[in-house]
This record gives sequence, C-alpha cells and structure tokens, in this order.
Amino acid sequence: MEAQQQSRIATEQTEGRASADRLTSAAGPAPKADSVKIFTPPDLGTVADEEGRFEVRPIGTALGMRELARLHKRSWGGVGIIEKKVLMNLWPMALHFGLYWVKRGEEDKRPPIVGAFWARSLAEAPLTVGHLYPAALFKGLSASEIFEFGGLVIDPTMQKRGLAKALADGARLFIFSRRPALLITNPVEALYPIYKSFGLKTVGNKPVDYPYLPGAKVWLMYARFKDIAAPYFM
Repeated sequence: MEAQQQSRIATEQTEGRASADRLTSAAGPAPKADSVKIFTPPDLGTVADEEGRFEVRPIGTALGMRELARLHKRSWGGVGIIEKKVLMNLWPMALHFGLYWVKRGEEDKRPPIVGAFWARSLAEAPLTVGHLYPAALFKGLSASEIFEFGGLVIDPTMQKRGLAKALADGARLFIFSRRPALLITNPVEALYPIYKSFGLKTVGNKPVDYPYLPGAKVWLMYARFKDIAAPYFM
C-alpha cells in the first residue's frame, strides 16, 4: 500500500515538471535584465537647434553678477533707461537666474548670458513698489509668503526662436517650486505680454511711472499662486 502511494506521488511530480517545461517553452526565454530599457536618452541632434540650446542656470558668483550687470546695461541702455543705485543695492538679496546660450560643440566653454530674472521674498528685502498696491491685497499674509519677481531682461542682439519661451518656462518652474501665496511684479511695457501669459492680474488699467528707472513706465501686476498654478497641476 505504501509502495503504491509513493509511486503515485512520484508520477504527479514528474507530470508537474513536464507541464512547467511546456509552459516555459511556449512563453519563450525570459528577457535578460540588461536588455530592458526604461528610459532612452533623446538625441539632442533631433530635439535642439542645430546651432545650440538655451539653458536656465542659477547666478551665484561674482563673475556671473558682473555678466548680469552688463546684460542689464546693454538691454536698458539701448532704450535710454539707467537703473538707480537703490535698485542695484537690492540685487544681493534676490535669487538670480540667467538664460544662457550653449553653442553646439562648445559645451565646455562658458556660455554667454542672453536673458535673466530674479525673485526675492518680502522677508529678505522690501518690496520696491509695494506702497502702490492696495493694502487689502496683503491682508492675512506673512512676509515669507510674498515674493517680488522681476529683472526679466533679454539681450536685444539675440534673435533666436524660443528665447522668450525658454525664459518664461524657467521663471514659471521657479514659481511652482517656491509656491509663494502672493506674487508681485512690475514689468515694463515691452515685457507686459510675457507676464500676462503667466496669468497675472493688473492694478489699474494703465502703467505707472517707475521710481527706480527714470523714463520707464511699468504695470503693477500680481497673482495668487493657487490661481495661476491650478491649470497646471496634473
């Protein structure tokens, strides 16, 4: 009796192994781990300009600040605007970002700066024109929840498609990462459309004289993060 039971168990084990072999054969050999690619890096030759590409980088060195100052002088000087010292003194209190043109084949060289913007918290520096905004706009907010955004400048000699979009995308990502409850900005008339594309609102229906850039008129603009970010959350 015991011999028959052992024989039946041996037969079942043999049939089980045979069945497993048939399933493996039908499915084919298992793929090797190194043959499965989760991500394939894009070919820069097909997704970038043949001459180069734009990159947004943080500015945090003395050389970077000197390059930024020359960019501002080159840009604003061309339209007869010179920044006052009081505005320049606030520069170290802000986070600065530059848009750089990285030429194809010169990736190891220092690229030229062709655009820039800055942002700073009210907790770190005073709002330069905060007194022109209605007080009710700031009600219930702490200084760290309010950011002033500005310094958006573009090299007038750079005529490359996608420059303004690359700079705007970099600025938008910064806003999304910091998520200030209230954003204040004062663009000059020429840059008003770019800021408007962010979804910012205006105080009043016309630009005002800017006290720190003689001869310049700026729009008083603002936005609450929850309003401008809502369409982008996935």
